[in-house]
Amino acid sequence: MEESYDAIIIGGGPAGLTAGIYLLRAGVNTLLLEKMLPGGAPVNTEHIENYPGFPEGISGRALMDLFSGQARALGLSIKEFSEVQGVEKGEKGFTVKTVDGSYYTKGIIVASGCEPAKMGIPGENEFLGRGISYCATCDGAFFRGLEVAVIGGGDSAIVEALSLAHLVKKVYIIHRRDSLRAQKILQERAFREKKIEFLWNKRPIEIKGKEQIESIVLEDTKTKEILPLRVDGVFVYIGIKPNTAFLGDLVDRDGGGFIYTDNALSTKTKGIYAAGDVRVKTLRQISTAVGDGATAAVSLERYLLGDQ
Repeated sequence: MEESYDAIIIGGGPAGLTAGIYLLRAGVNTLLLEKMLPGGAPVNTEHIENYPGFPEGISGRALMDLFSGQARALGLSIKEFSEVQGVEKGEKGFTVKTVDGSYYTKGIIVASGCEPAKMGIPGENEFLGRGISYCATCDGAFFRGLEVAVIGGGDSAIVEALSLAHLVKKVYIIHRRDSLRAQKILQERAFREKKIEFLWNKRPIEIKGKEQIESIVLEDTKTKEILPLRVDGVFVYIGIKPNTAFLGDLVDRDGGGFIYTDNALSTKTKGIYAAGDVRVKTLRQISTAVGDGATAAVSLERYLLGDQ
């Protein structure tokens, strides 16, 4: 027999955990489903300094441990390693299908986050785990004393390049443009770091090696010149892709797959709300995810009470 809940939260990052805290405090019988361990993307960030309340900064893992600890203390039921495979709409609610069973619920908050976008070039899949990484915090220690490349020019790319500079011999930041998109304060730090070298107007076209990565082949975006670059590892930060495929046509999405919501974070299907990085928004940060989680939880509570 299916377990039944008033609300199910899909995803255990900052948005999902915040939603859980709000729903539990409102007395809503809630289950949170997380495909890995609670914490989401922030656990892979070595140092967070723009989340209010921590003047000296805090590691992403420590911050998310506080989030999940608070949610558990309030009684939130969290099922780990429970990836959602599909959602079906019924007459009065929804069936959420996971790898280990199905659950019935009256309402859903989708806070399933995003995964890194891939370059889509020869060698990328072949060398995954053998030099290719999407998380410097996770894998940086394996490249101690070696030379690595970071692909991208946004906040994530620069933060991780700075982190790697403490471990490796040299970091090449490869960017397809001639200027960065990262915050000014991060750019300034990167420009001051002696171990970092910028390769402007370059795009990767192939990864080469035998057992491990040996080089990355670059193309100049202006001259079309081909440049082989000797590196031991490649860290990719070129964007994100939302985890929303399991929703089918229950939600409307933009061209990138992000979910459209209204001001209450409702989707096109009554009873389904979206919060955090999965939805169309201008800023994806922990602080905005927290706000989303709170808004979605209050909206869902009102829906359950018949106020929406």
